[in-house]
Amino acid sequence: MTAVYVYEWSPVGTVPDSIQFGPLPVPPAPKKGEVLIGIKAASINVDDVPLLQDTAAGGWFFHTRKPTASNPLVGGQDYAGVVLGCGPDCKRLKVGDRVVGVMKPLEHQGGTWAEQALSPESDVCLIEDEGISFVDAAAVAMGAFVNADMLKQASKALKEGSRCLVLGASGALGTVMLQLLKKRKCHITAVCSGANAEAVTRLGADEAVDYTVKPFGQQLAEADKKFAVVFDFIGGKEAQSMCEPLMDKGGMYVSAVGDRQYVGDRKLSCGEWSGSAFHLLGLMCCGCGMKYKYTMSGAYPPLTAEIWKSTVIEAGARAAVAQEVPFAEAPIRAALAKVSSHHPGGGRVVINLERSA
Repeated sequence: MTAVYVYEWSPVGTVPDSIQFGPLPVPPAPKKGEVLIGIKAASINVDDVPLLQDTAAGGWFFHTRKPTASNPLVGGQDYAGVVLGCGPDCKRLKVGDRVVGVMKPLEHQGGTWAEQALSPESDVCLIEDEGISFVDAAAVAMGAFVNADMLKQASKALKEGSRCLVLGASGALGTVMLQLLKKRKCHITAVCSGANAEAVTRLGADEAVDYTVKPFGQQLAEADKKFAVVFDFIGGKEAQSMCEPLMDKGGMYVSAVGDRQYVGDRKLSCGEWSGSAFHLLGLMCCGCGMKYKYTMSGAYPPLTAEIWKSTVIEAGARAAVAQEVPFAEAPIRAALAKVSSHHPGGGRVVINLERSA
C-alpha cells in the first residue's frame, strides 16, 4: 500500500520536507476484535505534526511509537473509509460498512495517512447516513469528540440563551462548536478574522469580532459584553487575560489548548513544561481567586458511537473544510506546510485518498 510516513523522528520544523511518500507493507489480517479499514479520507490536524517530530504537548510525556527503518511511523489520526476485513470476534461491523474514527497514537495504533489501517472494532463508528461523504466524516471526527467533552465540562454554566464567546471560531474545531451552540439556542459571539466573519455567521454565530482590527478583548469591553462561557480554541495566557474582565461571575472558561499557544511546535525545557503544568493545575484546582472556573478539554480518542450520533447525526454538525488535497506527494507536503503554519485557511485540511491528482 502507499502511505505517508517517517522512519525516524523528523527534526523540529521539517515535517513537510522529511516525510516519506511511498509503498509500505499492508497491515496483517485482523485478529480477534480487529477490523481492517480501507482509508478513503484522512484529516491533517495541527497535532499530527508534533507527533511526527516527538514534540506533542511540549515533548515530555506524550509520545507515540518511535519510528525505525524497519517499522516506519505512519502519520494521521482521523479517518473515514470502508471495512475490508473483520476478525473472528467482531460483532457490530461487516465487510463493506462505511466507518469513521480517530486512532489512539499514544497507544501505538497505526496512522491513517495510508490506504489501509487496523483498528479495534470497539473504536470504530458506523456511518449510517449515506449523505455524509468520507471527506466530511474525516473532517468532523476530531471536532466531534473534542467539542462534546468541552460542552460536557461547561454544562453547569450553559443554558438556553447563555452568552458564549468562541475564540478561534473559524477553525475546524471552532466551526463545529458554533453549530452545537446554535442547536442549544445560545447567543454566540465568534472571534475570527474579518475574512471569515460571513462564514462563522452562516454557521451560527450571532456576531463576529475581527481580531485583526484591534484586540478582541478591547472591542468587547468597549461594547460592555459579558459571557457565561468562553470556548478557547487558540490557547495562551494572553487570550485568557483578555477574557477575564468579560466573564460573568460563576462562568466557565473551557480551553482546548491550555496556557501555551502552539505548544507542540518545539520541545519545551523541563522548567517550561513544569511551569505550564503547575500553572494549569492551579487554575483548574483552586482558581487563584478568579470569579470564573477554568478547565481544559481532556478528550482522548476513540470517537464513540454515542458522540458521533449526538454531534454529527442529531445535531448535524460538520467541520469547515479549508482544503481537500489528493493522495499525492507534492500536495500533501504543501498541505503539511500550511497546517504547520497554523493558518490553514479556516477549517480542516483533508486528504482525499480517492483522488490521486
